[in-house]
Amino acid sequence: MPTPAPETNYRLIGPPDLLHDLMLDFQEIGWECTVHRWQAVISAPPEDAGHPPPDWPGEITLAGVSHTDHLAACHDHFGAA
Repeated sequence: MPTPAPETNYRLIGPPDLLHDLMLDFQEIGWECTVHRWQAVISAPPEDAGHPPPDWPGEITLAGVSHTDHLAACHDHFGAA
């Protein structure tokens, strides 16, 4: 049995209201999202592996991409917050 592809996590920085709107949009399509103040992690599920990366609004900075589970990505991006 093949191992499923890992999640693709996008670590974002931007205005909280815009991150919150993105969170709602991506939750509608089944992606896992967590926003903490000016930071967010939006994770594509394994079944979406290989998808083209989203185009983020100009006010959003992509701070990194990782391929771990969502909780680990949040811990790495948010630190001990």
